[in-house]
Amino acid sequence: MTGPRAALTLDVDWAPDFMIDDAAQALIERGVRATWFVTHASPAVERLRERPDLFELGLHPNFLPGSSHGATPEAVVAHCAALVPGARAVRTHCLLQSTPLHDVLLRGSDVEVDVSLFLPHATHVEAVEQWSPAGRLVRLPYVWQDNMEMYAPRAQWSTAALLDPPGLRIFDFHPVHVWLNSASFDPYERLKASVALSSATPEDAAPFRNADGPGARTAFLELADRLAELGGGAKVSDLT
Repeated sequence: MTGPRAALTLDVDWAPDFMIDDAAQALIERGVRATWFVTHASPAVERLRERPDLFELGLHPNFLPGSSHGATPEAVVAHCAALVPGARAVRTHCLLQSTPLHDVLLRGSDVEVDVSLFLPHATHVEAVEQWSPAGRLVRLPYVWQDNMEMYAPRAQWSTAALLDPPGLRIFDFHPVHVWLNSASFDPYERLKASVALSSATPEDAAPFRNADGPGARTAFLELADRLAELGGGAKVSDLT
């Protein structure tokens, strides 16, 4: 990989297929690599699997109470590992983590790399090794996340310059926010109130799209364009 040690990642988060396909197509057109943290099976996820030259699939387990992935940590990991056999990378839903959960992941899957440490706009970020009774986990902090940027008093939707500081530069997007070009949570919440997100159609979502001004989509495309210029970026497992 030429250019900075940078990776674009996406948390699928039960997005409908047209939103997943939309983000994937933008990356395919630019030859940009990405790691997708998968929450569910779908035809769009299968299409991602058909592009191993660009896309890596990882686990996105939901350990929160009431999770559709399972009632225990072991059940959650087994469910997600079956969705993406052989997955090397994980980011936990809502970044829920603990050393016991890390052991469950290491014992119940092929995960070697965790990307659940969010350090907003941090510089000089590097991989660290974490050892536990279950073995070795490489932890890669990431520095920007679309939905968390919405809370910032001065949200930074121009992402290309964030590649410049030294150290690992890992970014996180969500297909739903990329499609909506979300700059705040309000349109997203109104969309979810109007229809089940997983079954939404483009016609359902169109009224909630941010057509003017910056947001998650403009940030995503700017970053993808810059990564394309710099060689396409990396999959997170390549950064170890």
